[in-house]
Amino acid sequence: MGDDHAWTPVATVDELPDGKGRRIDVNGSAVLVVRSGDRVFAIGNRCTHQGAPLDRGRVQAGGSLPTLTCAAHGSMFGLEDGRVLRGPATKRVEAFDTRVVDGSVELRPRA
Repeated sequence: MGDDHAWTPVATVDELPDGKGRRIDVNGSAVLVVRSGDRVFAIGNRCTHQGAPLDRGRVQAGGSLPTLTCAAHGSMFGLEDGRVLRGPATKRVEAFDTRVVDGSVELRPRA
């Protein structure tokens, strides 16, 4: 496949509590990683409204639309793609591709 070098291991599955966000530094950037059962999501950890840390927000990872709500002003983002679902934020947060290889969670920036 050739693109394996783009993936960065960030944690083991066991280190990620189910249904809660965890802030992880990845190559100098803060990323919020959320595990929900077998699914893993990763988005930038700063709200695009005023820069509040999203790891303090509320995760709703179950169901068909996993979300994170910023604790500061209530902006809601989709965990799958970082899009804004409710303002005041108007710009999406960066989203990352995720995969699990032998129990290790790996991320890469989305193209």
